[in-house]
Amino acid sequence: MAPDSEVEGSKPRLVAAEGYQWTRLMDDQIVVDFDHNSIAHPTNWSPAKKIYTVLAALFLVLNSGISSSLPSNVVPYIMEDFGVDGGSQKVLPTGVFLIGYVVGPLGFSPLSETIGRKSVLLGSFTVFVLATLACAFAPNWPSLLIFRFICGAMGAAPQTVVGGVYADMFSSPRNRGRVMTFYMSAASFGPIVGPIMSGCSAQYGWRWTFRIDLILAGSCWIGALFLPETFARVILKKKVKELNSTFKTDNYISQLELKKVEVNSSLLEIFTRPITMVIFEPIILFSALYISFAYALIFFCFAAYPIIFEGTYGFNVQQTSLCFLPIGIGAASSGLISLYYDIYYEKAKAQGKKWTTIPEYQRLPICLVGGPCLTISLFWLAWTADRHVYWLAPVLSGLFFGVGYQILFISLLTYVTDAYKIYSASALSASLITRSILGAVFPLAADPMYSALGVGWATSILGFASLACIPIPVMFIYKGEWIRRKSPFCQRLMEDERRRKEEIMATRPTTPVEEV
Repeated sequence: MAPDSEVEGSKPRLVAAEGYQWTRLMDDQIVVDFDHNSIAHPTNWSPAKKIYTVLAALFLVLNSGISSSLPSNVVPYIMEDFGVDGGSQKVLPTGVFLIGYVVGPLGFSPLSETIGRKSVLLGSFTVFVLATLACAFAPNWPSLLIFRFICGAMGAAPQTVVGGVYADMFSSPRNRGRVMTFYMSAASFGPIVGPIMSGCSAQYGWRWTFRIDLILAGSCWIGALFLPETFARVILKKKVKELNSTFKTDNYISQLELKKVEVNSSLLEIFTRPITMVIFEPIILFSALYISFAYALIFFCFAAYPIIFEGTYGFNVQQTSLCFLPIGIGAASSGLISLYYDIYYEKAKAQGKKWTTIPEYQRLPICLVGGPCLTISLFWLAWTADRHVYWLAPVLSGLFFGVGYQILFISLLTYVTDAYKIYSASALSASLITRSILGAVFPLAADPMYSALGVGWATSILGFASLACIPIPVMFIYKGEWIRRKSPFCQRLMEDERRRKEEIMATRPTTPVEEV
């Protein structure tokens, strides 16, 4: 409901709309802010509205992830259809998509903290759907690669912005952690589904692979049309614009626009924030490296599994695609481990255990399960993939791989989201950039590694690299608080918050708005 207004001299008399309050400053500017427990604030929305927003955003993330790995099992058919030769080019449909993942976050995540989450998500996903349509009807190889790059750049928006959407709606660490688990699961599970989907649809032609994805993307786009804006700062700005338009004035301002000071700082800082964070924030840097390694292994497997199972066991494309199922099953079952630890943590917290007051202990201890699982799976695959060993043995290594990959992905990214809150979109985009770079590069090494070293030692090298990463979450658990305290970026964030509070206190209203 819009406020009623009368003009008495130059001072409007107002009746506050539900969910908002007005206060007048000395210069007759009227500050609009959320009322106490305002139903207009995303944290106070109804459960039904929150559930819809969570699910609609979740499917955008899932579809983006599926598209990233979608062509992996149909690339040989695409190359044959377009008359393309050269083994190195077979990774390009996936590689250029991931390069788009690198470019997209540089703009989308900071923009979502400026113009709002919905505008970024809906605009980018509209282009994503159109680019997917173009892929299905691409006339030649170069045009397909261009459309795949556009898909990647636009598909990066859900991967980075949706984490911010959830952080906007859920202030409780427990609730935020649970919905973030769904988000991380969709982000990590999508690339696993892609090759299964393409492998099963390959018999109908590679274009049908993209057409099926187009149907999924179009359905998700319809849901995105009705997504509400979740960023409180943008909601207030829109309310201010509505009031100024209704009453033909420019006296209304939001609480965050006092003295015309923008919280988001300069445009240069907005667009460079993800890179700045990954360079100067040890938590983001090392968590991004570990997540990126695990994520890149998935895309490495898209190149390695055909070498292993088609070369060693004589599988066809459909059979090889089904070898990814244990990874998906392991990833899904990892939720049971996360749920068990969450129950254990909440029980300890209710009992007043001192260790539960340390933020790192809420998210990171299950990494001590995920890290070893990932390492074990790689050595398992390395030394059971042999023509003298039954094919089921190496396939089942995917169970441990899925558990380890999913746990690391969820726990580390949720920890980052908790640590950076309203800047979580930029923090998540920093992680997406690094993992997309590794995801694009890793598959290029598969053929040379397996040709030179064989399946056993080539895969074992990855196992040793995984083993070297296990201490990273241990370092966060014991030194995370000290790292955050010494972090230049975290110190600057705290200083910005202190300065904003001082500015707001300095411009306290001197006269309350009169009510009719």
